[in-house]
Amino acid sequence: MQNKSQAGFFIMAAPLLLVLFIDGMGLGLVMPILNGLIFNPDSGFMPDMSPRLHNVIYGLIISIFMLCWFFGAAMLGDLSDKIGRKKSLLICLIGAFLSYILSAISVGLHSLTLLVIGRIIAGLTSGSQPIAQAAIIDLSDPQHKARNIGYILLSLSLGFIVGPLCGGILSDNNLVSWFNFATPFYFASTVSFINIIFLLILFKETFVSKHTTFAVNPYQAINVFISAFKNENVRNLSIIFFIFIFGWSSFYSFIGLYLLKIYNLSSTGVSLYMAVMGVGFGIGTGYLVNYLARLFTLGDIFKYTAFIGAIIVGVMIACSQLVNWLLVAPLACAVSIAYAAILTIFSNQVDADSQGWVMGITGSIMAFVWALNAIIVGVAAAWDATIPLIIAAVTLLLTAIVSLFSLKNGNYKVHSDIKVH
Repeated sequence: MQNKSQAGFFIMAAPLLLVLFIDGMGLGLVMPILNGLIFNPDSGFMPDMSPRLHNVIYGLIISIFMLCWFFGAAMLGDLSDKIGRKKSLLICLIGAFLSYILSAISVGLHSLTLLVIGRIIAGLTSGSQPIAQAAIIDLSDPQHKARNIGYILLSLSLGFIVGPLCGGILSDNNLVSWFNFATPFYFASTVSFINIIFLLILFKETFVSKHTTFAVNPYQAINVFISAFKNENVRNLSIIFFIFIFGWSSFYSFIGLYLLKIYNLSSTGVSLYMAVMGVGFGIGTGYLVNYLARLFTLGDIFKYTAFIGAIIVGVMIACSQLVNWLLVAPLACAVSIAYAAILTIFSNQVDADSQGWVMGITGSIMAFVWALNAIIVGVAAAWDATIPLIIAAVTLLLTAIVSLFSLKNGNYKVHSDIKVH
């Protein structure tokens, strides 16, 4: 697509941005609900067992979802370069619809097994973010790529605001007597179904494949993951991204547990806290990243915002609940700017035909690291709820240090004639 105007971009990208909004809404909705189901004794969902075992189960549920995302996102991201963005996104949305329905039923039946099955389906079909990113990049010219990736993250951020609010409000039976932990899942399934219709009617394919045949490779996720560290164009970036996501996932996955254990915050309180976090994402991706991209190299933006994130998490550990509320938006702002910067750097390393592959790499690394983190940090959190935040601060600081030596002089290619498939 050659329409370079901002209005033209929004007309073409609107269905994709809605997909990303719903993706962000789902992630922001599920995490506080999982906290309530697993750790709130009044939920009636978990059998009597030790609090440490609850922590381990919580970590395993997150890990299973992310591990399935690891396999699903890589296959779907690469598949989108063969069958097109639209068909791949429809697979993702149908999977989301089914997973939310199963999760809602699991709450009503108090079935951990159904919840896990729902999270497995959700994970396997959670490739919408890299596919939508690739489609939006298909619509972008080089000079506006950072701006448009900022819009991607803005849509996700708005979802992160709405998701926790819906999760907190729709699960609070003090507001409406029939609200419970299943209600947000039914709401999300309805929105997913509406988005399927919206995508079918309004979205026009942005990518015409040169492939006449294709096959689903069950080892594709592993192949894509390994290729991230073998391909010289993205090897160093992949290592840095690995460390960065490990740090952020330590914070995001376990901040609800931290607030519950340290400050006795309710599920609704955790949802509101994560909504404030979403505001920070929105400010970072919607405004600051575009401004900073005009003043600094992408490498400098990434390393300094990662460093700021590490400092903020350290201060949050040492200070009061009020300080945690005040600093969560600036933290999310810094992390979202760093994320936008490194995604743009990744994109700049390959040509137009390989955007699905490179966005699949970022999704694959993120899912694998998140799964690994949930197991390791979940076990550690069983001993002390502060440990995940300590790990987050240390790892974000390590990200900044490694980036200081690896991302030098801002010499990143806008295009590459190297094929990575």
